[in-house]
Amino acid sequence: MSASIKEFDIWVELDEYDAMEKQNLDEDFCNVIICYPDGSRITLNIWSENYLHNQINNLDWIDKQVAILPDIVVRNFNSDSIRQAITNLVNNYSWLEGRG
Repeated sequence: MSASIKEFDIWVELDEYDAMEKQNLDEDFCNVIICYPDGSRITLNIWSENYLHNQINNLDWIDKQVAILPDIVVRNFNSDSIRQAITNLVNNYSWLEGRG
């Protein structure tokens, strides 16, 4: 699939924790904000593959009908990999088109 290159900034919660607290996060999930030049924003919930495997039997089912999962699951849970995954999904697969 081919799409035009979109311009946006990606804020990854992991950067904030690392810069402010210099800590190693035990939980492999985070939030991401995609900021577009027009001021619009989309937030995403990201899980690591490991976290997904650990949580799969502990999902919070709403009315025993639906479980809310993350927007993206990544294998390499670090800021650079998360940014690359989102950029790839948006620019190569139009992943966010129609969302927001």
